[in-house]
Amino acid sequence: MSGETSPKVRGTIVKVPDATPGLLFVNGQQKPFTLEGVWKSPVAPAVNMTVDVDLNSAGAITGITVVDTKQIGKEQLGQIGAVAQEKGKEAAKLAQQGVGALAARMGAVALGATVLVWIAWFFLPAASVQGGFAGSMSFTFWNLLGIDFNSPESMLGGGNSHGAFAFLGLLAIAAPFVAPFIRAPWAKYLNAAPLAFVVITVIHHYMEVNKAFGDLEKMGMPNPFSWSWGLFVLGLAAIVVGVHALKPPAKA
Repeated sequence: MSGETSPKVRGTIVKVPDATPGLLFVNGQQKPFTLEGVWKSPVAPAVNMTVDVDLNSAGAITGITVVDTKQIGKEQLGQIGAVAQEKGKEAAKLAQQGVGALAARMGAVALGATVLVWIAWFFLPAASVQGGFAGSMSFTFWNLLGIDFNSPESMLGGGNSHGAFAFLGLLAIAAPFVAPFIRAPWAKYLNAAPLAFVVITVIHHYMEVNKAFGDLEKMGMPNPFSWSWGLFVLGLAAIVVGVHALKPPAKA
């Protein structure tokens, strides 16, 4: 029975054999070893080398084989991937719980509409300006907040000059997420903040556009500015969220 071999275990060389036996760290213990009759690899042993160790039923070393560095890399990647997958599942579970709790407070429709407001705000085309031979320029609602129509350079820059008014807009579209957590009668009116801001912005830009391109219309030339479909999506989503301003805040 003493000659039976147990499954391979992973170990690390702590000391290379010289005039005295080498040392392996395996299974939380240091075990002495020699090369004769035990070392199974063509390469010489080295300190910190990872090896597979064969042990008999008595715990004595019967074989040592160097583990290929590529195999070690694959194993490490596998371990990292397993950890990442597990952490990802935990994060997804927490996110799901968070979204569920938020939906319970806001209502699924209001939550979905608020998310759509954010998508339309940053990603959907809200307006465009025809540039003749230069082509047309399309702007999201967020881009519009960074445009000064009295400055052509501002339009050519894509609307990247955002100031305090744009920051106020970010607060407006964040307000519906905050409203359910404020225990005050007036908190429900925060749901109307995105709609109010969109209306004010459209009126402001309408006046600015007429001022900037009004001379072209007087000369019989078409106004190069036009609103795009993304603005209507934004407005509709903001209206759905704003309807909840008429409802009392959900109880925790």
